[in-house]
Amino acid sequence: MTPILIWLIAFAVVLTLLLKRWDASINRGLDGLLPAVLRSEDDRWVWCPALAVLVATAVVQPVDLLLTLIVIGVLALIGAKLACWVMNKVQH
Repeated sequence: MTPILIWLIAFAVVLTLLLKRWDASINRGLDGLLPAVLRSEDDRWVWCPALAVLVATAVVQPVDLLLTLIVIGVLALIGAKLACWVMNKVQH
């Protein structure tokens, strides 16, 4: 029960801070990272909860989150290498 309570408190605090700082810094940072296709007028209500979930999970279970990110990174690397290999075979 304690980890759930800590997660909920961390989520609420981070979500509140993200929503308050959205126009000042977070929106500008995401605009530089996201392509135009992924931007919308209501990004605040998509990105703030998503980032709050990630930060709250990192607070409660940092090792699990780190291992998940490593697995996702390895799979993305394998997918990118496989896509490059397939594109080279198709062009020749």
